[in-house]
Amino acid sequence: MDIVYQTIMIIFTIIIIIGVFNGFGENRKIIVYSDYDDLGLTFLVSASFFLIIYTFTSFGFNQTIGIVIASIISLIIAIKVVANTYEDNNQDSGKTFLALMTKFPLAIIWILNIISVLDPGGRTLSQRRKNRATALVILTFLTPIVTGLVVNKNGSYVNPMSWFKGRRVGSVRNHF
Repeated sequence: MDIVYQTIMIIFTIIIIIGVFNGFGENRKIIVYSDYDDLGLTFLVSASFFLIIYTFTSFGFNQTIGIVIASIISLIIAIKVVANTYEDNNQDSGKTFLALMTKFPLAIIWILNIISVLDPGGRTLSQRRKNRATALVILTFLTPIVTGLVVNKNGSYVNPMSWFKGRRVGSVRNHF
């Protein structure tokens, strides 16, 4: 059973690497993320799932109901992402499959590492510090890859460039 799991993980890793190489740069063959809004919508699939479950358990509600609601909402968002990806890749099923097999795992890995940075697991302080550091290293390498997979560097809802537009970032004087 362990060899089957390892084989599946190797196959998925190879598919993701192929997707990154085909979706990165000027000579891209597939569109993984069409713009920052598509990126945000893809990340919202896994983020909404975790946030809804966290909210339900934090307020003491039934966790099973939270999982059902989170699954339904994430499924609706995922269907929208799949439809957008299919249209972005000129309705080519092969390109759409490769783009989806790249975008969803990257989003899940990214969201899980953000959660690990904010709330690292571990029994001792040194374990939590090590888990947080590992998550930060993964995010340091993963974030530029994800950003490089965005074709159009625009978006009306999720656009990092608009967050800093018109602001002086790094000025110490403004914070006193």
